Amino acid sequence: MDDRAAPAAVDNDLFLRLCLRSRWRPDGLREAEKLAANGHVSWPDLCETARAGGLAPLLHDVLRSSRFVPETARRCLQDAYQETAIYAGLMSVELGRVLRRLEDAGLPAIVLKGAALGDTLYGNSALRPMTDLDLLLRERDIPVAIDLMTRSGYHTAGVEVRPGHMLAYENEVALRSPGTPALAVELHWHLLDSPFYQDQVDEGWFWDTAQPARVAETGALVLGLEGTFLHLSAHYVLHHKAHGMRWIYDLAGLAALHGEALDWQLLLDRAAAFKLVTSIQVVLQQLADDWNVELPPDVLRAAHALPVSDEERRVIQWLHADQRPVVQRFWADLASMSGWRQRLPFLLASLFPSPDYMEDRYELRGRVLLPLAYPYRWASGLREFLASSGKDNGNG
Repeated sequence: MDDRAAPAAVDNDLFLRLCLRSRWRPDGLREAEKLAANGHVSWPDLCETARAGGLAPLLHDVLRSSRFVPETARRCLQDAYQETAIYAGLMSVELGRVLRRLEDAGLPAIVLKGAALGDTLYGNSALRPMTDLDLLLRERDIPVAIDLMTRSGYHTAGVEVRPGHMLAYENEVALRSPGTPALAVELHWHLLDSPFYQDQVDEGWFWDTAQPARVAETGALVLGLEGTFLHLSAHYVLHHKAHGMRWIYDLAGLAALHGEALDWQLLLDRAAAFKLVTSIQVVLQQLADDWNVELPPDVLRAAHALPVSDEERRVIQWLHADQRPVVQRFWADLASMSGWRQRLPFLLASLFPSPDYMEDRYELRGRVLLPLAYPYRWASGLREFLASSGKDNGNG
């Protein structure tokens, strides 16, 4: 019989959560140190996980004065922080330029997600990595903003399916800055990428409750506390399928550090009105279970008491499908639209895109092959749909 001691069970996720929530619960760092002392932390794996998840700069900030961190791990986290700080500095400068250009043109904009949180929640943009700069503009201002950005050297990728299709059925346009590195700016006119939610969510409320803030050394607008919490919750649950520690940590920090100023009843009312009940329920439950955030009495119970509509359940099921082939997404979007007045142009544009789009999408050399490209598009879509349907039936 081998009576050697069994190796300690590694729990890097728990260690990460304990360290990160020490921003509002100092005992978290003491508990994390105990885990490390008892061999429950794999430092090489932890550094890799933290880097991949965009949490290494924040972990460096939390642990930089802790003596129990091995030197190799300390250097790894410090390098990640410095790399992020350099890139964040470039993005902050560019964000300031974009905001000033929009302001000079009389185009109001709301700074979203990481671009806003770095300054307003974390107090240091280097602690909150981001890959692009997200701005919300009013839909009517988008064409002018795109023209302004294009004249400043930015460029869009690809060709629009049909003129006007993007504004009618999408929620954002991505533009790349000139120079190296090319920085991405996403101009949003809807907060969520789903025809169902573009119809359900009243962007006017988010504009009405927006607040002034100092972002990227520039005066700017950010979403109000309730708007920020609701948007981040929906983005985390609908887009990231309720996975990813960086995004839930944004929400945990918001609730723990600013929960007293947050109007929880207003938040629940808006979640119900916008059919974002599931998003709020999932987030609040995770904050209570995994992050030890002290929510006001009865908020969690009140959230779970909100009814979830059949439409919301269906849309979430589509968005959370393991595989979402193009044709499946097409049918899901089509079905979630409010009526045929909205569906018919979407259907026609998908079946008969513009010649310019077809040339770009299928890399046609001239238009001589254009008459064959449309049947090829339809046959490819049908083949993908039948293949995905066969897999679904096989799994049933």
